[in-house]
Amino acid sequence: MSLGLRVERLPQTAAADAGQHPVVVGRARQLREITGLLGQGSAAGRALLLSGEPGVGKSALLGEVARVMSGAGARVLSAVGVRSESELAYAGLHQLLLPLNDRIERLEDTHRRVLRSALGYGGDPVPDGLHVSDAVLVLLRQAATERPVFIVVDDLGCFDRASSAVLGFVARRPAGSCIGLLAACRSGAETFFDRAGFTEYELPPLDRDAAVELLGVRFPGLAGPARERVLAQAQGNPLALVELPAALSGPQRDAPTDLHDVLPLSPRLRSRHAARVAHLPAESRRLLLLLALDDTGDPGVLRAGSDDSKALMALSAVESDRLITFDDTNRRFVFRHPLMRAAVVEASTLTERCQAHRTLAEIRAQAPERRAWHLGRATLVPDERVAALLEEAGHRAARRGDATAAVATFTRAAELSPRPADRGRRLIRAAYLAADATGELRAASELLDRARCADPDLTGSLTAATRVLLLLNGGDGDIDMAHRLLVEAIETGSHGYDAGDDALIETLHVLQLVCWSAGRDALWRPFHAALDRLKPAAPPLLAACGRTWRDPAGTGSVGRHDLAPVRLDRLTEPRDVSWDAVRRGRRGGHVRRHIDALMDLCLQDFPAGRWEEAETLAAEGLTICEERQYPFFSWYFEYYQALLAAVRGQFEESRSTADRITQWAVPRGVLAAAAFADHARVLAELGAGDGECAYRHAVAISPAGRLAPHAPYALWVCMDLVEAAVHTRRTAEAEAHVRAMREAGVAALSPRLALLVAGSAALVAPDDGAVGCFEQALALPGAQEWRFDLARIRLAYGERLRRMRFVTEARAQLAAAAEVFERLGARPWADRATGELRATRRSRTGPKHGSVTLTGQEQEIAVLAASGLTNKQIGERLHLSPRTVGSHLYQLFPKLGIASRAGLRDALASFPGSNAF
Repeated sequence: MSLGLRVERLPQTAAADAGQHPVVVGRARQLREITGLLGQGSAAGRALLLSGEPGVGKSALLGEVARVMSGAGARVLSAVGVRSESELAYAGLHQLLLPLNDRIERLEDTHRRVLRSALGYGGDPVPDGLHVSDAVLVLLRQAATERPVFIVVDDLGCFDRASSAVLGFVARRPAGSCIGLLAACRSGAETFFDRAGFTEYELPPLDRDAAVELLGVRFPGLAGPARERVLAQAQGNPLALVELPAALSGPQRDAPTDLHDVLPLSPRLRSRHAARVAHLPAESRRLLLLLALDDTGDPGVLRAGSDDSKALMALSAVESDRLITFDDTNRRFVFRHPLMRAAVVEASTLTERCQAHRTLAEIRAQAPERRAWHLGRATLVPDERVAALLEEAGHRAARRGDATAAVATFTRAAELSPRPADRGRRLIRAAYLAADATGELRAASELLDRARCADPDLTGSLTAATRVLLLLNGGDGDIDMAHRLLVEAIETGSHGYDAGDDALIETLHVLQLVCWSAGRDALWRPFHAALDRLKPAAPPLLAACGRTWRDPAGTGSVGRHDLAPVRLDRLTEPRDVSWDAVRRGRRGGHVRRHIDALMDLCLQDFPAGRWEEAETLAAEGLTICEERQYPFFSWYFEYYQALLAAVRGQFEESRSTADRITQWAVPRGVLAAAAFADHARVLAELGAGDGECAYRHAVAISPAGRLAPHAPYALWVCMDLVEAAVHTRRTAEAEAHVRAMREAGVAALSPRLALLVAGSAALVAPDDGAVGCFEQALALPGAQEWRFDLARIRLAYGERLRRMRFVTEARAQLAAAAEVFERLGARPWADRATGELRATRRSRTGPKHGSVTLTGQEQEIAVLAASGLTNKQIGERLHLSPRTVGSHLYQLFPKLGIASRAGLRDALASFPGSNAF
């Protein structure tokens, strides 16, 4: 029988909210398809055969379909084939009809006697099959007159011949009945049930996402390396996904304890599967073991491991027993069931496994990583030659991004190292990769402890880098402590500032991250001092990123020349490279690169207006940081959630998220995160119409008239600062900031920064030059790529044109801006643009009510005041002084016959055609 696996969904899911029964993990699509084939729950005369490999979840799905049918009003009759009863005539039918025993007694005499005899209730001889089938059909049709009958049969291959014949008879006579049938059996299994003419549905293995979900539910604490090994070996088989982790010891589940080449089976599965291997000829078992330990299915392994005649004879025995098959499409041997690989290894001895690994090492002589790994498995005592080969293989795996394999390889190299110093050095490399690349903090901590035990005198930059990563991701350490540890290790190390020392370069990368996170210029000095001492020269990417991360504006053309292909406005990989890293990360690849790629994509998506994608990726990033022990990077994804909430008008949500970031960041000295939180606050306050608060948060990132050298993110808010300054009538500060941007050559750094600089210049331009400045900004190459920024510039342009009485031209810009804001979901900006559009359509005399006449500006001020804005906020919105706003209101109150703002809403509502509220 297949394993039934059902899990409760989290309360926030739609199913739970609706009070629905939980569904089988990863089978929603199959459930829909099967119920669709059966008539959407009606069970109206339809039959379906469900097939699949052992353990694929057939029983679980049968149970779920039965629940759906029962919920739709059907009466469910179920039976399970039992191998020990397969020779007993009508044993299956006895199970199936047991709930209808009372109805059998109410049948007319002939049919009642036939069924009682067939089911063993009477002493009459058992009648022939046709009479029994006819009696069962009559019984089921009578039962179906009250409500539909749905038959569910599991493990049809173990159903007895007589019951199978009756099922086939009933299923082939659906006309006019309300009887449905769903039966499950193993793929390719021989049954007594004649399948001809019936629809068959093959149940596939779970996809990776569903397999990960199932593992998360059943084994939430499973360490990354073990989880990835289980996923790879189980191949989506639910039974394997549940049983393989259950057979691991506690240390194997939780830490980097050396895992077997093939994960072991639980005792229950061992007794079921290993027996199928034990009876095979010795040569067949030897070739199967080679295939199991090689795990490529390459026919060359068998050709190299045995002469052709022996191999063919050995393979014929294996194939006839349905243990393996040959995939003609990929030209590979594959095990028919994912657990069979484990069964083959379980059935072998240690000597046989070592010999198989030695054979595979010879076969894989041209594949250094595979050769080294097999030699490492074949070697049982310390051997420096093999350890050195494994160390080199570990470096190869790390360079190609397979951090999990690299950690395992360095760990095995350490175990085979005769000298304590070599053992400690290799363990610290494994610990660093576990902390930096896989996010397995427990594994990294244990490896670091083992390295210290192996070599108590172990020091060096990579040791410090590992400690820093554990410190930061552990959540308790602060930036200053991390900085001190790294600088001390670099300055006292024995590396001689050799640019070819991988450990030193990796430590400098960690120090660069620490300096950037700190957001303080002073912390960069030791980094650049070390960079200048590298011989013969610092790696180009490290040197260029170090300069641009610290001061992209001040670096200017030098940084652009050094960084060459890297885009300075984003400091990210191209989108296709980032998406490739995300896809590999979702398949269990390099976790840190997965996070970095998500960061890159969020950074690109927000200004480009791909907000739904940014929202999804930010949520994915937060989930990974939580699950894979990277809490230090969580704030970055929360920052994008705060930005998105701000631009959508969810101001309180944005502010609370920004506050949470600040409360986490400031005590730890992560001032970059605090500055990012201020960026979200700037947008929230601009959207809310509070220019004063927006300006205060903007200058907290970088003072007006100065581009802070330790804050590259100051460039992203340059136009925000200028806009807030203009709205609060800080003309001198706004002009000074535009000058600073021009003097630093910010526009030359990237197309987006060129747009922000041009938009800022237009905001501060006098009326006689404003049109030219705005048109210049809108005409910049690539401006359309930055939809939100461009729409904001159009909005400001339309507002300026309206104040200059160019009403027609203003409408064009405002309408274009409003359309973009509506599409993006930028509600505050959309409201502002449509409000400006309404103002352009009012006559100069404005609306009248009785003898009262309001000008367009008076009504606009009245509407804003009635909405709760202060005089200062209204002035910022309309580019008026607070005193002017107050003067207008002073004249308005007598006109409207009110004494205070409290009466504005009712007074305005009485105007004909008013749509202010």
